[in-house]
Amino acid sequence: MKSKTKNRHPEAFHKKNVETNAVRISEHQDSVGACYSHKLFKAPQNDVKWFVVLLVLFGSLFSCDESREIKPSTLGYDFYPVEIGQYRVYDVEEIRYLVTGFDTTAYQLRETIFDSIVTFDQTTYLIRRDVRDNSTEEWESDSIWTVAPTELYVAISENSIPFIKLTFPVRAGADWDGNSLNALNSQVYYYQNLEASIADSLDLNDQIRVVIEDIPENTTGVNLKSEVYVRNIGLVEKDYLNQTRCTASNCGADLGEVIGGRALKQTLIDYGIAN
Repeated sequence: MKSKTKNRHPEAFHKKNVETNAVRISEHQDSVGACYSHKLFKAPQNDVKWFVVLLVLFGSLFSCDESREIKPSTLGYDFYPVEIGQYRVYDVEEIRYLVTGFDTTAYQLRETIFDSIVTFDQTTYLIRRDVRDNSTEEWESDSIWTVAPTELYVAISENSIPFIKLTFPVRAGADWDGNSLNALNSQVYYYQNLEASIADSLDLNDQIRVVIEDIPENTTGVNLKSEVYVRNIGLVEKDYLNQTRCTASNCGADLGEVIGGRALKQTLIDYGIAN
């Protein structure tokens, strides 16, 4: 069971983690440039010299192909490593906003990749999600999610609804429709660099933020959602804030007051490979 406390102050969740003027790029650029440029040249008159030139040219072509091999880390595949036995443990805090106030829930979440299914050359991994009130309690089964990594994206099915969480190559400013695999309305996700590292031990270049919603506070509410991923670890942080404010006299509260919504803060505290 998840522990609850009433009327805990929610200001800690009211933090804007996105920049509304972020540059968005709708198409992925090639991760590497052209290997060489073609140049007009005058062929040597001497046949021997011409033969040597051809050998050099063909040699450069083959070496060019080898140099165009792209490492997985260059594309950003290591921002979501996948392996059976892999687990991540998070501290989670949620706030549910109501007309009468708000409820705060704190618990721990463990995600473990425990199996995989191969269909038409696509491997889908099964993620068992367990919860507990705190570190002294036993884990209780919560749900099963799935993750399907491909060469172009990582799709995670949350309660049977697939979302494209990452696309490749990982590059600040690139955007995509996170709902393109489901029946929900189109939703633009985009990459954003972090201004500061989430931990002193981590290189800033090994961290990336995925912005899911970036509607700043206004008269009707606020909707901010972002997730942070780190190379060779995966998801390390979720920060969601959604609030609906009273905009009419019949909403049961004063104009401008929060009458609904949810805030969530999920922070990684442990990860590894189970024996």
